[in-house]
Amino acid sequence: MDFNAAEEEEFGFSRNYFLAKEMGSSGKKSARKLSDINVVDEHGLREASANIEPKHQNDIADLINSYKSLYPKWVFDLS
Repeated sequence: MDFNAAEEEEFGFSRNYFLAKEMGSSGKKSARKLSDINVVDEHGLREASANIEPKHQNDIADLINSYKSLYPKWVFDLS
């Protein structure tokens, strides 16, 4: 497919998409609104994130060590 054909196909798709939207073929509407979101202030968010306990520290350390030891093999395999 050449560039012009791809561009025409994309244009046709977008034109059909917007025509369908104008005709109201999508009767599905969401009842959720942006005002329904409970917004937390930055201070509260930072306070809450400071209280998160780290989990699986040993497993994470093992994975990182594994990645570091296998990196030369990955480089060789990918080159």
